[in-house]
Amino acid sequence: MEIHQQIPSTTIDNNVRGISTSDVDELSQFQINKNRRYTQLQAGQLNGAYLEANLGDVQIFRESLNAGALIEAAPASSFLPFAAITSNADNFKYCGKQREKNTVLQATGGFWDASFQHSLNFVVAAFDRKAFSRSIELLTGEEVPQAWFVSQACLTEPHALKTYACGLDNILTIIKSRPEILKKDNVQRMLSDSILRLILKVLSKTTPINVQQVSPSNRAQGVRMVIDYLHHYADQVPTIPELCNIAKLSERNLQYGFNEYLGITPIRYLRLVRLNGVKRDLLLSHPKKDRIVDIALNWGFIELGRFAGEYRQLFQELPSVTLNKLNQTK
Repeated sequence: MEIHQQIPSTTIDNNVRGISTSDVDELSQFQINKNRRYTQLQAGQLNGAYLEANLGDVQIFRESLNAGALIEAAPASSFLPFAAITSNADNFKYCGKQREKNTVLQATGGFWDASFQHSLNFVVAAFDRKAFSRSIELLTGEEVPQAWFVSQACLTEPHALKTYACGLDNILTIIKSRPEILKKDNVQRMLSDSILRLILKVLSKTTPINVQQVSPSNRAQGVRMVIDYLHHYADQVPTIPELCNIAKLSERNLQYGFNEYLGITPIRYLRLVRLNGVKRDLLLSHPKKDRIVDIALNWGFIELGRFAGEYRQLFQELPSVTLNKLNQTK
């Protein structure tokens, strides 16, 4: 997956940044170096909130989304992110696998994705890889287990995970209210040390759940190939045989694969990607120059009445409302 990001201007302080938006492209662009992509999958007026604090060798952030979506990311390999889900996300899947309770999510470089229904809240500590290894070896006198450098979901001790999540959330709340404290080096060092010790307690008690993510099945690989392909060519409305060719799977296996991975059919996913594409173009359009019908046709929607109904059902607003949003903020 390749996504080009822009550096946004919205900041709270030099070391603290936050955003609240209904535009998922704006949300992805705000998260520098995380290489994010969002696709809304469930009905609702999706809003995202994100807050991060940078403490030198570790960055902590929390994010919330209020409608079901697919999140895809390819973070820089220099990061070691460890995430804790703080909401009861329905049908949450990490790299196509159902998340069990009391799991910490390791997204240590390379590609990962997560899908969920209704809403999602999570907090993350993302360490500099080299600094993390050096600090852990100094604390424990041992080399860092290689399992900590693998993108996977791991079971851990419930109390340690809860303490980790609450600890990160409390630190972010304090920093948001008093960002000036990060100007003091001793405060940054103290907080970084606290975060390191919190994650060490979590990781020292982990048991891998789905190591197979490292070498996914042919079916899962085929689904991922189709997902990525559709983000580039969904406007061409490819057929099922064309998608089977991309995935190197039969139609039956492609259907099974999508149901296992996202809980929907490939045809449904294609339609959702196209509806998301229309919304993206509407947000970037000029109300007086761009016509909704032209944008809909560009994405292969020829039954305009059906399109408007599906658009309203997914995004809880008419296409005309979306088109006028940017003009209203000027």
